[in-house]
Amino acid sequence: MARRKLVKKRRKKKNTDVEDQKANSPLKNKVNNGQGAVFKSQTMLAIPGIPDNEGGAAKQKVKKEAASKDMQANALLAQIKNVPPTMLQVSGKGQPAQDSAKGTTVRLEGRTDADFDGGSFETQNVRVSRAEHCDSCAEGDTRIRARGTLVARYHVTTTVTLPSASDFPDLTECQQQRVQHGIDTILAPHEQEHVDAFRQYNGVTRTPFDLVLCRSEFNSTIRDMFDRQEASRRASAQAASDALDPFHFDVDIDCEEPPEEDSSTNTSNEKSSAEDTKQAAIADEDSEQNLTQKEAETS
Repeated sequence: MARRKLVKKRRKKKNTDVEDQKANSPLKNKVNNGQGAVFKSQTMLAIPGIPDNEGGAAKQKVKKEAASKDMQANALLAQIKNVPPTMLQVSGKGQPAQDSAKGTTVRLEGRTDADFDGGSFETQNVRVSRAEHCDSCAEGDTRIRARGTLVARYHVTTTVTLPSASDFPDLTECQQQRVQHGIDTILAPHEQEHVDAFRQYNGVTRTPFDLVLCRSEFNSTIRDMFDRQEASRRASAQAASDALDPFHFDVDIDCEEPPEEDSSTNTSNEKSSAEDTKQAAIADEDSEQNLTQKEAETS
């Protein structure tokens, strides 16, 4: 037992020596002497309780910055609260209305078709004589000189198609009358101009010729002359007709029907007419009786 107590005393004494050494350490003495400059380069890590002017200023700056950030955050939050919602939905109905458009014109167009008969031809008064031989003619094919007249006849048939007022059943009687008047006075005369243009194709032509050629070439040469003439004549008539188009016109159908006569007026007129007829009959009868009486008195 005495030995254990001795050990404890020794440990206690040893701890006391350590504490005495710590109390006498130079670092503690510097701290106690107010030499806080040891932490000057790291003011943010200054130990609390140690006086340091620069460390205090840093803390004030940090507090100000934190306060400024708080103010900015509060201002941003206030703005967010005042922002209207991003999703908006509106519904409703408009005011019903009606409108209508009434056409006041009718467009009329006609058509004229032409059937060209292609013409016909013949040669007249042909005189043939032998011409100087040429190597272009085959053996046995005589070279000749042919003189005469090519007579051609042309005829065209035209068909005019015009609209009718009955083609517009939805129109009133007044409007149909206006349409028919436009057809008769404007459209029909125009289509007649097409007829006249196509009729330029009609007629008879006489074309003299004087040809030197091989006898075997005479028929085909005359045929070519006619074909060129017919094509030119038909193209000329077609061009004259095409120059008249395009053509269409609008008929003004803005009119109102005349008011219907009053039935009472018609009845009154009928009665008056019947009365007049009756009076006339009575007058004729009286006249006849008077005439008979005079004849009897004379006899």
